[in-house]
Amino acid sequence: MNKDVSLTFESKDEGTIIVGTNKGLDHLTYPEIKKMIGNKILIKYTNQNEMVLSVSSVQISTSMAEKKNIGICIGKLASPDLVQVGASI
Repeated sequence: MNKDVSLTFESKDEGTIIVGTNKGLDHLTYPEIKKMIGNKILIKYTNQNEMVLSVSSVQISTSMAEKKNIGICIGKLASPDLVQVGASI
């Protein structure tokens, strides 16, 4: 599963959250997507560097156009600066 990061922000309660979309996942259910994401994600930066991060939770919303927006929380220990817009998961 490749998902491009479109937004990274910090939530007071949840910590750092990475948000993105992947058209290939739009037909899947929440449990199917959550299972694919798992407990760890691999971030691939545009400069080809990579980093593995732990997943603390997953939030998925569906737009009116039936597109899935996927939010992956990586917790309070990770800074939003760790994951730049344009990176791949």
